[in-house]
Amino acid sequence: MKVLNMKKLIPLLLMMVWVSCTQKQPIPNASDVFEITQRVADWQLNTWDEQGKYRALPPDENRKKWHHRKPYHDLEWLPATFYTGLFQFSEIAGDNKYEDWLIEMGNKHQWKLHKRMYHADDQAVGQFYLNMYRLTAKEYMLQPTMKQFNAMMESERRDEWHWHWCDALFMAPPVWARLSKVTSLKKYLDYMDQQYHMTYDILWDEEVQLFFRDKSFLDKKEKNGHKVFWSRGNGWVYGGLALMIPDLPASWDGRHFYIDLFKKMSETIKKTQRNDGTWSSGLLGDENDYPNIETSGTSFFVFGLAWGIENGILDKDVYEPVLLSAWSALKNAVTDQGMVGYVQPVGAAPGCSYPEYTELYGSGAFLAAGTEMYKYVRKFYPLPNDEKKKSQFTTFMYNGGWCWYQGPRAVINDGKLVIGGVDGQQGDVNVGVYDLDVDSIWGKVTLHEKMQADDHDVPALYVRPDGRILAVWAKHGNEKVHYYNISAPNNYMNWGERMEYKHVYDDKRGVTYMNLYYLKNEERLYNLYRDGETFNPAFIVSNDHGQTWSNRTHFIANDVKGRQRPYCCYVQLDENTIGIAYTDAHPRMYGNSVYYAQYKEGAFYRVDGTKIKDLKEGPLYTSEGEKIYTGSESKEKPIGYESVPNSGWTCAMGQDENGYPYIGYSLYLSNSDHRYRMASWDGKQWNDREIAYAGKCLYYVESSYTGLMTFDPTNPKKVYISTDVNPSTGEDLGGRHEIYEATIGSKDDVSTIKWKAITSDSNYRNIRPIVVANQGYKVLLWLHGAWNTYVNYDVCVKGMILERPE
Repeated sequence: MKVLNMKKLIPLLLMMVWVSCTQKQPIPNASDVFEITQRVADWQLNTWDEQGKYRALPPDENRKKWHHRKPYHDLEWLPATFYTGLFQFSEIAGDNKYEDWLIEMGNKHQWKLHKRMYHADDQAVGQFYLNMYRLTAKEYMLQPTMKQFNAMMESERRDEWHWHWCDALFMAPPVWARLSKVTSLKKYLDYMDQQYHMTYDILWDEEVQLFFRDKSFLDKKEKNGHKVFWSRGNGWVYGGLALMIPDLPASWDGRHFYIDLFKKMSETIKKTQRNDGTWSSGLLGDENDYPNIETSGTSFFVFGLAWGIENGILDKDVYEPVLLSAWSALKNAVTDQGMVGYVQPVGAAPGCSYPEYTELYGSGAFLAAGTEMYKYVRKFYPLPNDEKKKSQFTTFMYNGGWCWYQGPRAVINDGKLVIGGVDGQQGDVNVGVYDLDVDSIWGKVTLHEKMQADDHDVPALYVRPDGRILAVWAKHGNEKVHYYNISAPNNYMNWGERMEYKHVYDDKRGVTYMNLYYLKNEERLYNLYRDGETFNPAFIVSNDHGQTWSNRTHFIANDVKGRQRPYCCYVQLDENTIGIAYTDAHPRMYGNSVYYAQYKEGAFYRVDGTKIKDLKEGPLYTSEGEKIYTGSESKEKPIGYESVPNSGWTCAMGQDENGYPYIGYSLYLSNSDHRYRMASWDGKQWNDREIAYAGKCLYYVESSYTGLMTFDPTNPKKVYISTDVNPSTGEDLGGRHEIYEATIGSKDDVSTIKWKAITSDSNYRNIRPIVVANQGYKVLLWLHGAWNTYVNYDVCVKGMILERPE
């Protein structure tokens, strides 16, 4: 094909695309898309130390000083692009090893950007830093980037044009936009917009609607006489827009410019696609001048096209044929081992590519493309068994989410199941109502809009004697305030005005973890929570079932030196007694033992009724309770361990028909090996044993987080767990967290227990099961969906009704 001018080029290109697209490509299978994307991720990680061996290099006569086979610095733009793609894949992977690897990389370099302050290439690594900050809310991941960007904006060079090549529009703008989003500081967005427009004003070609690579290309021509537009260079811009636009505020006037720019580029990308589904390294050049396919630019285009259609920016009917043709070609460039071939070497202009060589940015771009393609197929063409899975279990609430140190998180009254939850995207504190009599969602009430996306903020619920429900919640240690609200009697879609109880103490830390229990003889409702001043369990009480509160009291105190926080689970053993299972501290800080005590009528007791002390003598120190399990009781963490080995963490409590307590807890052995244990009192002794393999941690930073376990409240021998391994053997099943059930006797342990899978082959994690029972109903609930961290999740409350009134 030889074209002489742009007016003749466009019709021919349109014909070329029409011919290609009329040969309709099949819809890829989501499982196949996932498999090849994971293969690429795993291959690149497995060959990380050999990256030079597989590196694409141009012919000897065209090599520059940067063309070599030495390892790159971890913070250069090449690996930074891979980190960006790997992070995106980690969000669908269901395996925390990818996030763990990224966090280790960030820790290795103390979350610092590369050495050149103003150079966009050296800011690219900030993309994954801010992604991990968004997942974990760890300030140390954010601060170095924020500090460097502040220094740039305060320097004399702040108004210079820094992004003077089109690749820079991938490297830097998404970092600035995301920093603006996570900090709510518009100054970063404004600076990004200023610099972006400087580049646009000089490098954008309005006729062709593509970007020149830099000013030196303004007058350059292809052999066929047309302007030179580099595929990967425009791929950088296009992929950068797909990364950045989601972080632009919907109300910001400047957002429309970037969406329009994305649409314009999409139109030219559609027109310039080759018959083989890819794009030539020189987008307007003759195919004869670019005989090999090139996958890095093509990957960025696939990523952007899939994202644009998914989000309603691009017309599906128009652009899907282009997308499917491109994906078909792209996946064929991946070797059986997982190497992405045909990646053009490092350069600044169109060039050659080789089937047997790759580059880090090529793998990163492919991971972005594969991840978005997987989402695309799952959205528009669900797996055949998706609908079956949807109907197999009941969705009781959408946009839910909870931690496990609050309770009760769900209650049943008057035929209604009422569930507390926190929206992991919007931060709304919600109450969902499900009508058990007619098996349908009755509705959802937002008690606190956009409070904080954090599962620790979930409300605790209490059914008052008058049929109203009390909900109490708080931010995750950020405020010295308990919020609460009371529903109308027997109409849980109708709630009163939100009320506040403000704590007064000198420490800046706030409260968290609410638990509501009424003690009949005292005629008082207890709100047991973690105090900000002491960092220990405390309580306030109400004499009017939650209308007013008072009497802040230190309840349990740490023995371990330092500012430690015992973690408590509670159960109401009878009308006047609360059972308490607790730890020394957080397992990240100490090798916890697990303890037990009972509280009634102002005093602490052992399980056999032996009095320990009166509360008026002071709080219960952790060592004063009964030691159920002895942990390492150390603060030493070997390299690679994010928690202290042999550390227990309470996660469930129950009681049998005799009022005897049951304790469920997890045991951290390593990031990838947790166990579930169960201790039960039989009237004479504690029976403590291992009952299941709990699998891997949910994510690296919170390495003691497991899928959790729970007891049937009417029969604690019936146990439900969440794990991503075979619960009896620990064998990695290569899947996501599933729910299992078993009936466990006092003499049973992991070697004799027969676990039965309730869920299987799930597309998302199933975690944090609870069972709620009352008035003849019994319901098993769990969280199902994309759960990344406690501040970033998108889950619904799934489950099944186990029993109904006769």
